[in-house]
Amino acid sequence: MTTGYVVNLDNGHNGYCVESLIGFTYCGRTFDLEDVDRELYAVDRGHDHPHNTLCFDCSKVDSRTVRGAVRGEKA
Repeated sequence: MTTGYVVNLDNGHNGYCVESLIGFTYCGRTFDLEDVDRELYAVDRGHDHPHNTLCFDCSKVDSRTVRGAVRGEKA
């Protein structure tokens, strides 16, 4: 499950984290929605786009699921 959003938590994970549930990431971090800018995961992006760098644990997410959530597809 994913919301289709990514967040940069500046938590030492060296990349964006994928939001699995609102306020929670795949790598187990929680965050306050008031303190963090959530970004819709960029689907059609260039090779140098920042969303290409996900934290290690979040990079294991099924990218088709994330892209589907961004496009509004239901599982």
